[in-house]
Amino acid sequence: MDLFDKQVIPLYLSPDLGSAEIAFWPNWLSPEQADGLLETAIHQTQWRQDTIKIVGKTIPIPRLQNWFGDPSTSYTYSGIRMQALRFPDWMDKIRLSIEQITEQRFNRALVNYYRDGRDSVDWHADDEKELGPAPVIASLSLGVERVFQLRHNETKERISISLPHGSLLLMGAGIQAYWQHRIAKVKDLQQPRVNFTFRYME
Repeated sequence: MDLFDKQVIPLYLSPDLGSAEIAFWPNWLSPEQADGLLETAIHQTQWRQDTIKIVGKTIPIPRLQNWFGDPSTSYTYSGIRMQALRFPDWMDKIRLSIEQITEQRFNRALVNYYRDGRDSVDWHADDEKELGPAPVIASLSLGVERVFQLRHNETKERISISLPHGSLLLMGAGIQAYWQHRIAKVKDLQQPRVNFTFRYME
């Protein structure tokens, strides 16, 4: 892990609050570490194919996913309820390493599997009340490089960050209240991507 290759990206919040920061480690894992972890994640995660209702139609969400943490708890977003699975040892080691480098505490993770460029996640914020008023979100990306887009709720300013294989991104407190983010579809992309978003919940 290259702990010194860190970039800081300020994101405007509001006139009263000023800016919050994104911390970004584009080469947090070595290629060998990232390759091994991607293989483990794809083949050892118990993936779910959830569905949502849009205009009265039930359709599969365009990715696979699952939720990890205290097995007695659950997480609900967009009408999808996921009972938590216990962190497997290999994922818990990632969590602890991310806590160490970010100096933040995390006890839950949403893991998404983008099988190819047709899989995506639309504009949203990780602002569910269970995450508290100012959640900090750590995002680890494995696999093919995809573009992480942010959009300010009021100014509509957009920022794009390419997320390489093995990169780590930390969205600081306040960002979820003022910005949304997404991973858009990419035409003719065949390679997979797995993303871990670590959070803290009481």
